[in-house]
Amino acid sequence: MKKITPYFLALSLSFLFASCSSNETEVVEGTPENLLQSYTLKRDATGAYSIDFNTTNNTDVTTITNVDNSKEIILAETKQKTATKHSNNFSIENDHLKIGFLEASNGKQKNIYIEDENITFAKGVTEFLNSYSITANGDGTYKLDFTVNDNVSTHFKYNEDLEVYEIHLSEGTPDIKQFSRELKIDSNELLKINFINYKNVSAKGEVLEESISEKPKVVIGDGSTFV
Repeated sequence: MKKITPYFLALSLSFLFASCSSNETEVVEGTPENLLQSYTLKRDATGAYSIDFNTTNNTDVTTITNVDNSKEIILAETKQKTATKHSNNFSIENDHLKIGFLEASNGKQKNIYIEDENITFAKGVTEFLNSYSITANGDGTYKLDFTVNDNVSTHFKYNEDLEVYEIHLSEGTPDIKQFSRELKIDSNELLKINFINYKNVSAKGEVLEESISEKPKVVIGDGSTFV
């Protein structure tokens, strides 16, 4: 019967633990990281849309326009070191804009759909809402920031029947013009935000009726839940 010397035993145990440690490291390193870290959708006071987004430092970014005029931002992993901060400008066409993120390696999608008017051709569309932005933090939470013009009253409401966050805007005399709200949705749900504008239509000093328009409207969701 062969005897195992203490030195050989210690060497064998050392090799075994090193192998286990190496395997554990491979498992950790093999966990894929989301290339898209966060993004912010913006509309400024001129009605121009843009999106700022952050990626990992090994992400190649390509933006294309699809046949339906939707914009798709394709993220692909690369061995080269890349920038982590990116920005794209977009415009509203035919009263809507659709922007999508696609991670090429795993097929993960994030989609943004906007209904709004192109204020270049629509007078008075910014009568109440001046600008807004929506930031996706990457952890299921969102931050809505917006600014209204002078003499605008603002009321927040969550419509449970429609599952929509509503911001009601009308004529008024409040002092506050800038607002911020933290929003949270479940991973399989859509984030829906509607700005609802109430405007009195008058003639010869008399109010004839109240005109209501729901723009802009924003819907944000994953590829599997987006409609």
